[in-house]
Amino acid sequence: MAIKATLRARKRRRRILWTSVLAVIVALLVVVYFVAAMGNNPYESYIGQPVPASLLQQITGVSDATLSAVGAQSGVTAPASISGTPLTSGGKPEVLYIGGDFCPYCAIERWALVVALSHFGSFQGLEYMMSSSTDVNPDTPTFTFSNVTYKSNYITFVPVEEFGRQGQSQVIQALTSEQQALIAQYDTCSSGQNGGIPFVDIGNQYAVNCGAQFTLPNTPGSPAPNIVGMNWTQIASQLNTPSSGISQRIDGAANTLISAICKATGGVPSSVCSQGYANQTLAYVQQAFPTSQAPLALLSRPADQTWTD
Repeated sequence: MAIKATLRARKRRRRILWTSVLAVIVALLVVVYFVAAMGNNPYESYIGQPVPASLLQQITGVSDATLSAVGAQSGVTAPASISGTPLTSGGKPEVLYIGGDFCPYCAIERWALVVALSHFGSFQGLEYMMSSSTDVNPDTPTFTFSNVTYKSNYITFVPVEEFGRQGQSQVIQALTSEQQALIAQYDTCSSGQNGGIPFVDIGNQYAVNCGAQFTLPNTPGSPAPNIVGMNWTQIASQLNTPSSGISQRIDGAANTLISAICKATGGVPSSVCSQGYANQTLAYVQQAFPTSQAPLALLSRPADQTWTD
């Protein structure tokens, strides 16, 4: 009897031990599941999906009254003046954008670009994007120009998303030699430092070449509006509200882009370029380039020809 009791006790202890082990394993699996779930942004499923017409209308339909009310903003840096052979495509001034899907600074600059360019033409194929989840200001809601089509009677928009959302190791669109040369000459801050991306060349007259035109806060309480954690609809819904901090930064930057584009087009269309918001002061000191750097011969081409990439 004593032996049977001992065996039963051992079996009972084994059952308790295995039950405890299984309970611990299940608990760990539950923890891992919830940690993983918390780490996933609920909006990531939108990436690469077309922007619906209703949302596109909100972004591209910012009114003249709103842009005029926003005017110039102290938290916005206007494009810097540059000088070179006119940059044209198809007989029209070219607006060249170079960026990357991963880049949080490109992410916020695209908002201003879409608002500005929509006053000179129309977009098709704009898609949802978020900046890298591992960079500063992670998962900034934005768009990608990778598959976009832009039509305008006044300018040619050439967008290049050089890198994917995974970072600079993920090259998705290589720069042409002409574009590389433009960056080498013009993507330099007044301090002489390389500006990196985003880079926007407006007809070789103005350039966004020292990062985005406005910044996002890295700490709570910053006066800059923080769009990190918001979705596209929440941001777009504020673009037509001049008192909104988001509108003041995005539309304020768009106003300076519109002003620069109007300089490049010679003031057309007049319906846009005659507006007060399209005449922001762009009196920036022209950047000084090394005297040994000769003008780029590759930019000297007839106005009615385009680059073939």
